[in-house]
Amino acid sequence: MNGKPAAAGLPTDQLISLDDVRIRLARVWLIGAGVIFVLLVVQSLLHVYGDLTQDAWGWFLPNLMPSLGMIISVLAYTALDPLSSRAMVRRTFVQIAEWLSLIYLLLVLLTILMQPFSAGSAAERVALMHTSNLWLGPVQGLVASALGVLFVSKKKRES
Repeated sequence: MNGKPAAAGLPTDQLISLDDVRIRLARVWLIGAGVIFVLLVVQSLLHVYGDLTQDAWGWFLPNLMPSLGMIISVLAYTALDPLSSRAMVRRTFVQIAEWLSLIYLLLVLLTILMQPFSAGSAAERVALMHTSNLWLGPVQGLVASALGVLFVSKKKRES
């Protein structure tokens, strides 16, 4: 990174390889979703949700699987594409996408961690999960927009 202007008119130290970005975001999502997944598995085994365990998973899966599915699909699709690593993106946009992803994953985790303090019964816990969609939905929309640009972009770096 020498700071010389890149083809897009930006210094190269303000750009990052799209391939590197995808890997970084995949790590964030896989680690974050993995932690939440394990927590929900443990809660399910401990019967925290009683007869409503399926409802708890019905809340969890649509909140994480669309983004995880897109991330894994694009990584698989580009795994054998030697041209995919040529694309470059602005570092500032990458930071926004990372922060949005972290905030979203923390909000999902917070929804589960707050249950003992705000809900006593299994029904109240699942109700809290559904209530959280009021704030998770808009944030998920922002995250999906940012991830969509980074995972579906096909613009190549000019030589």
